[in-house]
Amino acid sequence: MSLKSERDLSQNGRNQYNRAKDAIGARNYDYAITLIQSVLRDEPLFLDGRRNLRALEIEKYKGLNAFSKKMQSMKVATAAMKLSTIGKKEPAEQMALAEEVLALDPFNNKANTVVGEGGAALGYPEFKAFAYETLAMAKPDKAVLYALANAYKEMKDWTKAEKTYERIMDLDPRDGDALSELKNVSAAQASKVGNWDTAKDYRDVLKNKLEAEQLEQDAKKIKSGSAIEDLIRQNEEKHQADPANPAYPKAIAQLYLQKDDYPNAIQYFQRAFDLGGKVDSSMEKIIGDLKLKKVEKEMQALTDTLAEQTDPEQQAAYTAAIQEKKTELDDVRLFQAEARVRAYPNEGQFHYELGEALYKVAQYKRALPELQVGTKQPNVRYQAMNLMGLCFLCQGMNDLAVRRFSEASSELPVMNEIKKEIVYNLGLAYEAIKQPEKALEECWKKIYEFDMAYRDVAQRVESSYSQS
Repeated sequence: MSLKSERDLSQNGRNQYNRAKDAIGARNYDYAITLIQSVLRDEPLFLDGRRNLRALEIEKYKGLNAFSKKMQSMKVATAAMKLSTIGKKEPAEQMALAEEVLALDPFNNKANTVVGEGGAALGYPEFKAFAYETLAMAKPDKAVLYALANAYKEMKDWTKAEKTYERIMDLDPRDGDALSELKNVSAAQASKVGNWDTAKDYRDVLKNKLEAEQLEQDAKKIKSGSAIEDLIRQNEEKHQADPANPAYPKAIAQLYLQKDDYPNAIQYFQRAFDLGGKVDSSMEKIIGDLKLKKVEKEMQALTDTLAEQTDPEQQAAYTAAIQEKKTELDDVRLFQAEARVRAYPNEGQFHYELGEALYKVAQYKRALPELQVGTKQPNVRYQAMNLMGLCFLCQGMNDLAVRRFSEASSELPVMNEIKKEIVYNLGLAYEAIKQPEKALEECWKKIYEFDMAYRDVAQRVESSYSQS
């Protein structure tokens, strides 16, 4: 058996799944949940469908008020009783029973665990990772994160396991077990991306690794300016003698970093990254962070200098320079977002952030597919849909903008900040397709009823009465 995609479903399954999508668009969430549950009973390995079901359930659950959640908890308790007697059932049947509980409370610990273990029993630890990712959204405590890290280790996804142990260390810096596991998965990741598989002799690999570690330690020990310069020269000589070894430019970069010399540090980290085959995501992150610090430092210097200027021409010159730096800052953030997506291609959040970065530099066509991936991430779904609409609007694809804003607005039951922004942008899209009446009645007035001070809606609404 293998994981299934939508195209692997039976004809009846595809029809049900399509009806579920239509029901979501009509905000008939209960019917959509029932339909997808039915699809999953027939095809339990349809993981993408299960992810979309959970996202829908979470969105519905978050929209409940405190009283409704309390009433819901009584239904959950009744449904969860079934889970105490599932031991002898087949994994697929166990998962179907768990989904009945998750339809009421998508963060239920027992039900998520049953789904994860059931999928793992069918041969796919990806289900465990999915289950504990869901639980970590609600309560990222150590027990949940340890279980999530173990699932990633079963999948041999060392990068995600490493990231999860780092989250545990953030919660408890004194956790020795997490630190030990972090070292282990980091070593596993290093062996995966390093040259252990291609080296002729393991002793050569070990020698290079130990030498690189020693170089890093030496670079961190040196404090005085003259000593740093001497060590830079020594490592430059070694680098010239062995130009293919990334350890030397990395050590030089760290020394420049001690001097707060960001340009040279970036240059040598980049060289080390290139020599290492461009596979070290942690180094790529360092490069992005340093570029960001460099530009922010330069922008702050320009801002401070502008504050001292009294000459209008000088003020204008520095204001223009600051604007250029802001543009450069957007480019650096784009660099970072692209690096994160390369390192974590399955993280919907990072695709959304890349789409946002592309939107800011007016690369609307490139932004759209990234934002589309982001719409599958529950915590940024509506932000992604909003930016997709804006990308369509900026490209003159106004009918598609109306469709995307309308869809996002219809799914949001409460006029919160993100819905206000989406409805406002829908109004702009209606105006772009020459339907100002719709903009007024379906957008400006709706926001006005909740928040008269939002942007310029008061002026738009009140002026419409003076014109009539």
